[in-house]
Amino acid sequence: MPFTDEQLRAIAIAERVGGSASLLGCAFIVTTYCASNAFRKPVNRLIFYASFGNAFAAVASLMGRDGVIAGPHSALCLAQAFFIQYWMPTDSLWSFCMAVNIYLTFYRRYSGEDLKKLEKWYFLFCYGLPLILATTLSVIKTTERGRIYGPALIWCSITEPWQFLRLVCFYGPVWVVSIATFAIYATAGVRIYRQYKALKTAKYELPVNRALSVTQSVSFDVTATAAKGSGSSPAMLYSTSIESQHSRTRSGLDIQANNNNAMWSYLRYSFLFFMAMVATWLPSFVNRIYALINPSEPNFGLNLAGALVLSLQGVWNAIIYTSTALRIFKAQWASIVKSRSHRRSPTRVTGGGAADVSLEDVTFDTRSDVGSTSSLAIRPPLESSVVKSGDL
Repeated sequence: MPFTDEQLRAIAIAERVGGSASLLGCAFIVTTYCASNAFRKPVNRLIFYASFGNAFAAVASLMGRDGVIAGPHSALCLAQAFFIQYWMPTDSLWSFCMAVNIYLTFYRRYSGEDLKKLEKWYFLFCYGLPLILATTLSVIKTTERGRIYGPALIWCSITEPWQFLRLVCFYGPVWVVSIATFAIYATAGVRIYRQYKALKTAKYELPVNRALSVTQSVSFDVTATAAKGSGSSPAMLYSTSIESQHSRTRSGLDIQANNNNAMWSYLRYSFLFFMAMVATWLPSFVNRIYALINPSEPNFGLNLAGALVLSLQGVWNAIIYTSTALRIFKAQWASIVKSRSHRRSPTRVTGGGAADVSLEDVTFDTRSDVGSTSSLAIRPPLESSVVKSGDL
């Protein structure tokens, strides 16, 4: 049976509340990102790009059921349906691009500059392909079924006579890229964890053992040589050389550990973005399956949940964006407090932990497979290869 007026009003309120909160979240992301370079980290940069799609999707949610009330041939209804088809799925595409960054950095040794060069192609992929599909659907019309876009219970979208296209053209692409995204995260996560264990073993065991064995064997030969010489102490000089080599080995392991932490940190936050996307689409997808099984009995709870979570895309992304830049926010706030207290010492915005290193500064030794758990490729501790902190 159809929904009552009170139920339809509750759905419209949920859409508008979620859309308003998403617009505020998008405004927060754009404002802070543009205000300071400290926020322009790899994960935040892609969330910033995704916020434009979230903003337009929020506008469609703010229309509520006004398009349905205006009628199937109204410009408001057609505009809302176009916005929903075009902008809402883009969030899942940006999540896929984050996973692609993980793959290219870890498996193809792409640098931060290489990834930046790909962002124009990400734009074409995330905002170009949905535009082609949404525009194509807007011009299709048959005598039997009418337009594809029109009233669809809670808002204007793909109409009931064309409901099979909702699975093919709306939910289908989202779940295809979601499966691909999860596959990349799963394989990369397992490999990063294995490399972390190998680095931990090498750092705390291998360098020490090798240094001790070399020192003992060489000290005997040098002592014998010293007996023939006069006045100098080769044993002491060689011991100093051994300690220097040991230091270089440990420094190389530290660099590799920082690189591994950078990858793990980027993976963690981009996976949170992916999980937020799944939580956004799952209730609506379940509602669509239920509607196909029970076309004459719409479920109010599923429709309400679907309308609410789909309109909250900007909110979820703002929460993830804030969590990735939490230390930056704290440092900025401390700087404001100090400036108001008329203190002259400025606060420098930097990160403070290994988990906050930058994906853009990760370097790899191409002479060996650093993903292998049996052999580790260690870069020399040159200044250009040191991973900076605080750039996630």
